[in-house]
Amino acid sequence: MNAPRRVVVRGPNWLGDLVLAAPAIRAIGDAWPEASIEVAVPAALAPIVPLLDPRTSAVPLEGRTGLAAIGRHATQLAAGAYDLAVLFTNSFGSALAMRRAGVPERWGYRRDGRGMLLTRAIRVRHTRRESRHHADYYAALVEALGVPRPTLALHAILPQRARDEAVALLRAGGWDGSAALLACAPGAAYGSAKQWPARHVASVASAWIGEGGLVVIVGAGPDRPAAAAVLAGVPASSRGAIVDLTGRTSLLALAGVLGLAGRVLANDSGAMHLAAALGTPTVSVFGPTREWATAPLGPHRILTHEVWCRPCMLRECPLDHRCMTAVTPDRVIEALRDVAPPQGECVKRE
Repeated sequence: MNAPRRVVVRGPNWLGDLVLAAPAIRAIGDAWPEASIEVAVPAALAPIVPLLDPRTSAVPLEGRTGLAAIGRHATQLAAGAYDLAVLFTNSFGSALAMRRAGVPERWGYRRDGRGMLLTRAIRVRHTRRESRHHADYYAALVEALGVPRPTLALHAILPQRARDEAVALLRAGGWDGSAALLACAPGAAYGSAKQWPARHVASVASAWIGEGGLVVIVGAGPDRPAAAAVLAGVPASSRGAIVDLTGRTSLLALAGVLGLAGRVLANDSGAMHLAAALGTPTVSVFGPTREWATAPLGPHRILTHEVWCRPCMLRECPLDHRCMTAVTPDRVIEALRDVAPPQGECVKRE
C-alpha cells in the first residue's frame, strides 16, 4: 500500500501495557513521518498518550466491553476516516470495531479468532522475538508489518500542566518544594498477590522521612485500603511528612507527581511503568509476576525473593506469600539509594 495519511493505533487497555507499547507506537510515527498518528485507548488513558509520543493524539474510547461498546467505538473511529489501523490489542471486539468503522487496512496479530477481520493478520510464531519482554511483543508485530523494529527505550515527556497540577497538590499537603520526594504506590489492580506488604512499605517510608524526606502515597480509589494500611504503620510523629493523594489525582497529575519524585517505590503496576518511563528511578518488588516480561522501560531496580512457586501469576496467594513478604525493607532502602537515572536495568535476586 502507499504511505498512509491517517493511521489509528488501537492501544492496549491498561496503563502499564500502553507504556510498554510506546516504543512500537513511536516506530510507526517514524516510519510514516508525514502521517497523522492517533492512538485509540480507553478514555481514562487518553491524557497519557501525548506524554509517550508528542506527535500523537488520543482517541478516547467510551465503554470497554460488550456489543454496545463495540458499536460506540466503531462510530468514533469511523469519524476519523483512517487509511490504516494497527491493533496492539488481541481481542476479537477491537478488530470488529475497526471493520465496522470502515478502516480499509486493518493490521494486527491473528488472535482470538479474528483473522478474518484483519487485512494483514500476523501469527505470533511467525514474528522475530529478541526477548521475552512484553514490549518486544509489540515491537515484533510492527517489524512483521514492515516497520523498522524499535529499540525498547522510552523517555516520556512531562507537560507543564501535569507538573503544575502535581505541585499544587503536593504544596497543599505540606511539601515545601525542596524536601526529597519518595512516591509510594502500594496498590496493584491485578490483585493482592502483587502487593508488597503495607507494613514493609511503612518501614521504608519511615526511613525516608527519618532522613529528612517527604513521602507521597499515590494510587486509584480502590487502592485506599492499601494506602491506609501504610499510614497506620508509620509512627504518628512521622505522619505529618506523608501526603496521601490516593484517589485524588487525575492521571495527568499522577504523572506529574511521579515525574517530580526523586524515587518511586511501586509494585508491578501501571504507576511503576509510568514512573520509569518519565525517567524517575524506580524500585519494584516482584513476586507472582514475571520480571523478565514486564520490567519497566526506564531507570529501575527490581527485587525478588526466589521460591519454588514463583512466578505463579495468581491474583491471590493460596500459600504464605513468601515471595513478597521475604523481601525486606532494608533491601528496598538500599535499592532506593543505589538506583540511578543513567543505568536502570538491574534485577537483584535473593
